[in-house]
Amino acid sequence: MADRRLIPAMTLVLALLLAPIAQADIALRYTDEGGATGSTVMIKGNMVRMEEREEDGSMVYSLFDRDARTLTMVIDEERSYAQLTEDGLRSQAGEVQRMQQEFLQQMRQQMEHMPPDQRRMMEQQMRQMGIDPAMLSGEDVPVPDIATLETRPTGETDTIGGVRCERLDVYLEGTRTNELCVARPGDVGMSGGDFATMQVLFEFMHSLAEIAMSMGGPFAADMGTEMLPKVDGVPVMVRNLEDGTEIQLESVSGDTLSADLFRIPSGYERVDPF
Repeated sequence: MADRRLIPAMTLVLALLLAPIAQADIALRYTDEGGATGSTVMIKGNMVRMEEREEDGSMVYSLFDRDARTLTMVIDEERSYAQLTEDGLRSQAGEVQRMQQEFLQQMRQQMEHMPPDQRRMMEQQMRQMGIDPAMLSGEDVPVPDIATLETRPTGETDTIGGVRCERLDVYLEGTRTNELCVARPGDVGMSGGDFATMQVLFEFMHSLAEIAMSMGGPFAADMGTEMLPKVDGVPVMVRNLEDGTEIQLESVSGDTLSADLFRIPSGYERVDPF
């Protein structure tokens, strides 16, 4: 399955939307509260590069091609890449569901003879992975209805990284899941052309999420809290209320970006994303 470490970067991308403001390269760098990890979103023409920085200094990244509607996940350590399209994900639905069931069966077997303390520890680890332990008993865990995803203005404003922003709360099925602070696109120097690229990516990512959630399984029930709805601006802060993580916009650059950043490295092998 796709590397879940990319989820924070993708979450930020999903919040960037079309606004009426000439095409220019842009890079938005986000960091967590401690500064050890973070995300960078780069846009050049019809391409988007999303990077996720890890505590050990490593980085995972993906590329989105607006015209081809393709998401490419690049694994430098393995010199390989995997690609996702909407049709490709739909065609793999049966295989994904089979793999999910095999995973749950393996977990059941591992935990069957564990002492209570060790079992509780394993269940906690599963929750951290976004898996409800109830699924091990065969229970159907409800998948959130992302059609209920919405924002509600709080009436408050803030200044983050020198940028004024409006505070919004995100709700899913009536439950508050995230807090946002959203700035006007012009205040962070994002052009209309870049927003057009982001709008296509927004539609694409939501389409993938809907397909994935329709498959059910151990991760689908947890995906809702990672999703952000359409907002009229650029997020400079995102706080997930479930796990307490927070990412803030640290810097914005309008310098020209090398086209090589948006290409699959030469010699990398294509692998199955599943």
